[in-house]
Amino acid sequence: MILRLICFWWLCAAISCDTIETNKYRDVFVNQSTGTQLEAIGVELDPHFLSQNVTRSDGSTAADWHYVVDRVKMMKIDKFRVMVLPHWYEPVNDNSDPHSSDPGKFTFDSQEMESLYKVLDLAQEEKMDVCIVLWGCPVYVSLLDPDYADVKTCFMADPDKEGWITGPVDYDEWAENFSMLIRYLIEERGYSCVNEITPMNEPDGGPLLTSDQYIEMVEILDARFKKDKLREKVRFNLSDNTDTRTFYLKDCAEHLPGIADIFNSHTYIFGYDTPNSEIFDWEKENVNIAAGAGKKHLVGEFGSDQCVSASRQRDIDRYDRGVLMTRLVLNFLNAGAAGVSYWSLIDQYYSKNANYQQMQQLGLWKYVKKAYIADSTYSHIKTDYEVRPQYYSYGLLTRFVEPGAEIYPLNLNEDFAIGTAFKDQTGKWSYLFANATDKSKFIAVHNKAANGKFKLFCYEKKFLPCLDEPIQAAESIRVNSHQLKVEIRANSVLLCRQE
Repeated sequence: MILRLICFWWLCAAISCDTIETNKYRDVFVNQSTGTQLEAIGVELDPHFLSQNVTRSDGSTAADWHYVVDRVKMMKIDKFRVMVLPHWYEPVNDNSDPHSSDPGKFTFDSQEMESLYKVLDLAQEEKMDVCIVLWGCPVYVSLLDPDYADVKTCFMADPDKEGWITGPVDYDEWAENFSMLIRYLIEERGYSCVNEITPMNEPDGGPLLTSDQYIEMVEILDARFKKDKLREKVRFNLSDNTDTRTFYLKDCAEHLPGIADIFNSHTYIFGYDTPNSEIFDWEKENVNIAAGAGKKHLVGEFGSDQCVSASRQRDIDRYDRGVLMTRLVLNFLNAGAAGVSYWSLIDQYYSKNANYQQMQQLGLWKYVKKAYIADSTYSHIKTDYEVRPQYYSYGLLTRFVEPGAEIYPLNLNEDFAIGTAFKDQTGKWSYLFANATDKSKFIAVHNKAANGKFKLFCYEKKFLPCLDEPIQAAESIRVNSHQLKVEIRANSVLLCRQE
């Protein structure tokens, strides 16, 4: 009798524990995709390192370029967004007729252009895509070539506009300038990686151009590229509007559906207290506007809402920024975005003579240590070109979420935790989660199309790698009955990759 009671007690306890173990996992299902295949997880890499930076006296050298090359390869980055300024290769107007160019007046061998070629060489070698963004017309010009030391402003700049950069005053000259650049890069230097252009960075800022002016400028640019037989070689990635200025995107989608190949927008308004729904809804509106013109939408720049200037965000060195950036990307993709591009890959100076406050410090890694000597962070920096925590989390995206992947939102019913499933072109699955809460989330992913083993890669503060080595798999889990059970720890990112 006693033995029977003991056995009954053990059986009840086992059933009870098993029920508790089962109940703590929330079921989520891989159901419907967004219908948009991923184009790229990219970054901004503006070509100043081998021109403006190595010509300074703060310790950077041309040999340091290997940090960029090695890390881009380790991260397996898909796409660069690259700025160009018109005076780098046309410091003075070649002639007064924009329809008849004088090649001898273009300086494609300038030091600024040589720095651009190093970026494009890397992209070409790694079979990446490149979007060239002709930034605008600077009011104040500084060129490394002493022969053009007296050039103080871009000849197409609008002198009546305030700010460091303006829209062009002559759209035909702008079209000539841009067409000559793209023709040289593709036809003369053979860069097949250059396959997309954006006519101007954030034209709505200021605005540099009203939406009506921008539309007219794009129409002239399109006609020039067709005339020069370049139009089929590059996509037009248009609008480039910022944050909540959706009117600009709407105007372009309405008036340029036959010219635009894709649209993009930038955002720096979401932070640690922003729920998923707000981020999702912002991008969903953009996606719907672009879809009205029969086009896809990208997020062309993004960061946090902790901006103190165009070159600083207060949270740049925080570990939890890596969780936030992943949460932003997953919301964008779940809403139907075709891709993203983070601003930016590296900390660097954009001008040889810039002071410390003007250094761009939003990179996945830092510049040379001694440049930060006046900063409160200096004593914590261990080495030149030290990576920031978000380098590791963004690397999970670039390494494992590949172009062509199908995107399947996972409904976690959470404000600050999110998940997405990706099916790559070989049929293998990845599940990516970002948990910005202070409690673990236990998830059971149901996917009828996936069995076998999954490797787990975790971005967690106490387990970050040393130096710049990417995150390695922590363990493998075998899927049973098409169900993968995982714990997403507090304030962490978890990637599950099918073997």
